[in-house]
Amino acid sequence: MSQSKDKKPKFSPYISDAIKMMERAAADYEWCGTEQHRLDQLTQDYLHSLELDGLNYAERAKVATRLAQCRRDRRECKDTVEILEPLVNFLASDRGKQLVNLLREVLGKTRKVEEKMDTRRYYPRVLQPPDEPK
Repeated sequence: MSQSKDKKPKFSPYISDAIKMMERAAADYEWCGTEQHRLDQLTQDYLHSLELDGLNYAERAKVATRLAQCRRDRRECKDTVEILEPLVNFLASDRGKQLVNLLREVLGKTRKVEEKMDTRRYYPRVLQPPDEPK
């Protein structure tokens, strides 16, 4: 890790980002699950429109285009749910909750050490600073 001489490496942002990713994964999982359900219902609306509304060619084409986009959006949500499910299930378990709590504790301790390093100053014990008389 390359840092200038005046700057100390900061690891707390990386720990914070990991915690935020875990929190965001749970929120994204929930949102995508809800959105997938909504898109399933919208699919049914489009299919029933094609079946029952007596649309002309141009209207059917527009509904079919919207249906295709709806299905693409649903697939994206479904894939996201599948990808996030193992992580979200782990984070909901006792071990997962314990991990997040421990990471928060580590983050607090890391920030405390980083702040201490930012403001530390050495005071000589034997040597006199050059500007003080002996």
